[in-house]
Amino acid sequence: MKKTVIFVAAFIVLLFGSSCLAFQPAVIGGIRDGVALGLMLDSGISNSVSLRMGFEANTSNTPGIVFVGGKWFLSNISSRFPMSLSGGLVGYLGNNAQAGPYISVIFEHFLDVTPLFLEFGIDVVKSGRLQFQAGYYF
Repeated sequence: MKKTVIFVAAFIVLLFGSSCLAFQPAVIGGIRDGVALGLMLDSGISNSVSLRMGFEANTSNTPGIVFVGGKWFLSNISSRFPMSLSGGLVGYLGNNAQAGPYISVIFEHFLDVTPLFLEFGIDVVKSGRLQFQAGYYF
Protein backbone atom coordinates (compact mmCIF):
# COMPACT_ATOMS: atom_id res chain seq x y z
CA MET A 1 0.00 0.00 0.00
CA LYS A 2 2.78 2.40 0.92
CA LYS A 3 4.59 1.79 -2.38
CA THR A 4 1.39 2.43 -4.31
CA VAL A 5 0.82 5.77 -2.57
CA ILE A 6 4.42 6.82 -3.23
CA PHE A 7 4.12 5.80 -6.89
CA VAL A 8 0.86 7.74 -7.35
CA ALA A 9 2.31 10.82 -5.62
CA ALA A 10 5.46 10.69 -7.79
CA PHE A 11 3.35 10.32 -10.94
CA ILE A 12 1.23 13.35 -10.02
CA VAL A 13 4.33 15.45 -9.26
CA LEU A 14 5.90 14.47 -12.60
CA LEU A 15 2.68 15.12 -14.48
CA PHE A 16 2.12 18.55 -13.00
CA GLY A 17 5.82 19.45 -12.86
CA SER A 18 6.50 18.70 -16.50
CA SER A 19 3.68 20.84 -17.78
CA CYS A 20 3.12 23.43 -15.06
CA LEU A 21 4.18 26.31 -17.30
CA ALA A 22 1.51 25.41 -19.85
CA PHE A 23 -1.34 25.41 -17.33
CA GLN A 24 -3.16 28.45 -15.99
CA PRO A 25 -3.82 27.92 -12.26
CA ALA A 26 -7.03 28.99 -10.52
CA VAL A 27 -8.41 28.89 -7.01
CA ILE A 28 -11.86 27.32 -7.06
CA GLY A 29 -14.42 26.86 -4.33
CA GLY A 30 -18.10 26.52 -3.63
CA ILE A 31 -20.54 23.67 -3.17
CA ARG A 32 -19.67 20.19 -4.42
CA ASP A 33 -21.41 17.69 -2.12
CA GLY A 34 -20.31 19.96 0.72
CA VAL A 35 -18.24 23.12 0.93
CA ALA A 36 -15.18 22.68 -1.31
CA LEU A 37 -11.99 24.68 -1.83
CA GLY A 38 -9.09 23.75 -4.08
CA LEU A 39 -6.74 24.36 -6.97
CA MET A 40 -7.58 23.87 -10.63
CA LEU A 41 -5.31 23.90 -13.69
CA ASP A 42 -6.59 24.90 -17.14
CA SER A 43 -4.60 24.45 -20.34
CA GLY A 44 -5.75 25.65 -23.74
CA ILE A 45 -5.43 22.97 -26.42
CA SER A 46 -6.92 25.14 -29.17
CA ASN A 47 -8.93 28.37 -29.37
CA SER A 48 -12.12 26.71 -28.17
CA VAL A 49 -10.96 23.59 -26.26
CA SER A 50 -9.17 23.35 -22.91
CA LEU A 51 -7.98 20.59 -20.61
CA ARG A 52 -8.95 20.99 -16.93
CA MET A 53 -7.80 19.12 -13.84
CA GLY A 54 -7.76 19.83 -10.16
CA PHE A 55 -8.08 18.83 -6.54
CA GLU A 56 -10.48 20.14 -3.92
CA ALA A 57 -10.78 19.60 -0.18
CA ASN A 58 -14.37 18.99 0.89
CA THR A 59 -16.38 19.13 4.13
CA SER A 60 -18.59 16.12 3.31
CA ASN A 61 -17.93 12.46 4.12
CA THR A 62 -15.48 12.34 1.20
CA PRO A 63 -12.70 14.79 2.16
CA GLY A 64 -11.06 15.02 -1.26
CA ILE A 65 -12.26 15.51 -4.81
CA VAL A 66 -10.12 15.00 -7.93
CA PHE A 67 -11.38 15.88 -11.41
CA VAL A 68 -10.05 15.83 -14.95
CA GLY A 69 -11.92 16.81 -18.08
CA GLY A 70 -12.32 19.20 -20.94
CA LYS A 71 -13.87 22.59 -21.56
CA TRP A 72 -15.51 23.52 -24.86
CA PHE A 73 -16.47 27.07 -25.82
CA LEU A 74 -20.17 27.44 -26.68
CA SER A 75 -20.89 31.14 -27.25
CA ASN A 76 -20.62 34.66 -25.90
CA ILE A 77 -23.49 36.01 -23.84
CA SER A 78 -24.17 39.65 -24.72
CA SER A 79 -20.77 39.66 -26.50
CA ARG A 80 -18.90 39.98 -23.17
CA PHE A 81 -19.27 36.78 -21.18
CA PRO A 82 -17.90 33.56 -22.74
CA MET A 83 -19.97 30.49 -21.92
CA SER A 84 -18.41 27.02 -22.04
CA LEU A 85 -19.46 23.44 -21.45
CA SER A 86 -17.24 21.25 -19.28
CA GLY A 87 -17.31 17.51 -18.82
CA GLY A 88 -15.08 14.73 -17.61
CA LEU A 89 -14.44 12.39 -14.71
CA VAL A 90 -14.63 13.21 -11.01
CA GLY A 91 -13.43 11.09 -8.12
CA TYR A 92 -14.53 11.45 -4.51
CA LEU A 93 -11.68 10.24 -2.28
CA GLY A 94 -11.84 8.89 1.27
CA ASN A 95 -13.36 5.85 2.97
CA ASN A 96 -16.20 5.79 0.42
CA ALA A 97 -14.07 6.33 -2.70
CA GLN A 98 -16.33 6.73 -5.74
CA ALA A 99 -15.90 8.01 -9.28
CA GLY A 100 -18.13 9.02 -12.14
CA PRO A 101 -18.76 11.63 -14.84
CA TYR A 102 -19.52 15.31 -14.36
CA ILE A 103 -20.99 17.97 -16.61
CA SER A 104 -21.12 21.71 -15.98
CA VAL A 105 -21.59 25.10 -17.59
CA ILE A 106 -18.95 27.80 -17.06
CA PHE A 107 -19.49 31.56 -17.34
CA GLU A 108 -16.18 33.40 -17.67
CA HIS A 109 -15.58 37.12 -16.91
CA PHE A 110 -18.32 36.90 -14.28
CA LEU A 111 -19.39 40.34 -12.91
CA ASP A 112 -17.11 41.92 -15.56
CA VAL A 113 -14.01 40.68 -13.72
CA THR A 114 -11.79 39.00 -16.33
CA PRO A 115 -10.15 36.29 -14.15
CA LEU A 116 -13.40 35.41 -12.31
CA PHE A 117 -15.64 32.54 -13.46
CA LEU A 118 -18.82 30.85 -12.27
CA GLU A 119 -19.46 27.16 -12.76
CA PHE A 120 -22.55 25.08 -12.08
CA GLY A 121 -23.47 21.54 -12.97
CA ILE A 122 -23.87 18.03 -11.64
CA ASP A 123 -21.55 15.21 -10.58
CA VAL A 124 -23.03 11.77 -11.30
CA VAL A 125 -21.25 9.72 -8.63
CA LYS A 126 -23.57 6.98 -7.35
CA SER A 127 -26.31 9.65 -7.44
CA GLY A 128 -26.53 13.22 -8.73
CA ARG A 129 -24.60 15.77 -6.65
CA LEU A 130 -24.88 19.53 -7.07
CA GLN A 131 -21.87 21.49 -8.24
CA PHE A 132 -21.94 25.30 -7.83
CA GLN A 133 -18.57 27.02 -7.69
CA ALA A 134 -16.72 30.23 -8.36
CA GLY A 135 -13.08 30.47 -9.34
CA TYR A 136 -10.36 33.02 -9.90
CA TYR A 137 -7.48 32.58 -12.37
CA PHE A 138 -4.11 33.94 -11.22
